[in-house]
Amino acid sequence: MAIKLKCKIKAKHKFKKFDQIRKELPQAIQKGIEEVLDNLQTEAIRLEKGHNQEGIIIDRVDLSTKEIKGRVYADPSKFMSNEQSYLWFEYFGTGQYAEKEHIGATKHFLDSGYTEWFIPVNKVDKPLSFPVVEIQDMQFYIAHGQEPNHFLKDAEFKTRDTNIEAIEKQIYEMLKGVCK
Repeated sequence: MAIKLKCKIKAKHKFKKFDQIRKELPQAIQKGIEEVLDNLQTEAIRLEKGHNQEGIIIDRVDLSTKEIKGRVYADPSKFMSNEQSYLWFEYFGTGQYAEKEHIGATKHFLDSGYTEWFIPVNKVDKPLSFPVVEIQDMQFYIAHGQEPNHFLKDAEFKTRDTNIEAIEKQIYEMLKGVCK
């Protein structure tokens, strides 16, 4: 993300303010990045189908390395059902919508052109929205392909303007305070 700043500085014998700006700028940017990370996380949680607050994580800013950065990511271990992470299925889609290689190998899945497969009802932690059929006294969901949900990428695009404004605001407030 690139940010353009416009700044007018009037200085007559007050060069010490430049030194103060140099000292305070990293903290102002850090505050802005913290706000950006919070915005991204909130929007990603809203866009993720299960609204998984524990699974969408922020790595916070660390100034000790003289680098100002942070990241928002999804932890696959926090998107679990029956000891299987479903994060990649949600993010990259399944069945005919899959953006990654299919992992199913059952005859029915292959014969259906990757569009339909069976999931044992007793292997699922919470009810699914698929129809249920009974085969040899066992219940199965008839699963169909799900479109990908790029909630992290979509959150970045949806919050882009707000995030730029957040960093600009922090820098502006710092400059306003220093240049009184």
